Amino acid sequence: MIGKKKFGIEIFDRKAFEKIKDAKILAVHGGPLSFLQREDILQSLNVAAERFATVIHPKAEISKNAKIGKDVLIMAGVIVTANAIVGDHVIILPNSVIHHDCNIEDFTLIGANTTIAGNVRIGKNCYIGAASSIKNGITLGEKILVGMGANVINSFTREKKLIGNPAKSIT
Repeated sequence: MIGKKKFGIEIFDRKAFEKIKDAKILAVHGGPLSFLQREDILQSLNVAAERFATVIHPKAEISKNAKIGKDVLIMAGVIVTANAIVGDHVIILPNSVIHHDCNIEDFTLIGANTTIAGNVRIGKNCYIGAASSIKNGITLGEKILVGMGANVINSFTREKKLIGNPAKSIT
């Protein structure tokens, strides 16, 4: 699609990062089949960290005590409460709630209508499927995929695929 327009916006190749030096970048691709590639793809862009933009929809509610990283997209209806930490390169899709004292690590995607209760830690490079719920105090390690609608009531180590109610590992 390079050189064409989509929604009235021209599509550029990666050379544009060098040509348009003051442009900010929001890189928000990813899905349940490609989420583990996000970090490598973003690093392959070879752009300085300060060039990444964070975009927070005006209808999102972010606590003044929350910390939000770089290259973060927070969509409409999202609520991030007190002392939550959202790392770099994180996507939080519409109507999700990140409760107090949560830590969402880098390169993680939170699906729409997800509820993450208080004091939850979600590791780097995770994918949390839409309409999932994660019980308070849970820790999920790196590279975990939580299937759509799963209810996570136990902690899990890295590189798991979790489905069901209650969520169980299928890997």
